[in-house]
Amino acid sequence: MRRKQPEMHQREEPAQVFDAIDRRIMSILQRDSLIANQDLAERIGLSPPACLKRVRQLRRTGVIGRTVALLSPALTGFPLLTVIRVKLELHVKNAADKFEKLMVALPRVQQCLMVAGDFDYVLLVRSRDVNHYQEFARDVLAAAPGIRSYASEIVLSIAKDSTEIPIDTD
Repeated sequence: MRRKQPEMHQREEPAQVFDAIDRRIMSILQRDSLIANQDLAERIGLSPPACLKRVRQLRRTGVIGRTVALLSPALTGFPLLTVIRVKLELHVKNAADKFEKLMVALPRVQQCLMVAGDFDYVLLVRSRDVNHYQEFARDVLAAAPGIRSYASEIVLSIAKDSTEIPIDTD
């Protein structure tokens, strides 16, 4: 089965080398992307135009991929998180491509990760409650062609939930 890398990870380039200022900018922006350029510049010790130039360069090179708002799943009506491990039928032509297209089209699927090991994919799926998840399992997973099997685990609590990439700021 052909393994396609997710769009964000398609580049096979070596990691870029960043100076201390770029690393500090990245570290701050990961925690607060709404910080004013003036405040960011003051915190890292640059003039505002020089700081803005560096941020724009990080965006241009794709280091800063996008800026988003992280919403509260509970307050937006989707508190239930389910981890689903999926095994595909190996003999189904283009099974991985079809599966990925289906998952990408479903807003409740927060992540679709191709993995090595006993399963082919790991999904993170949001639902309103257990019944809502059961509808997803029945209508999507059980009905999708190319899925050999799947296993689901409902997340009971989250000890850590971070979107930050480790940045060495020393």
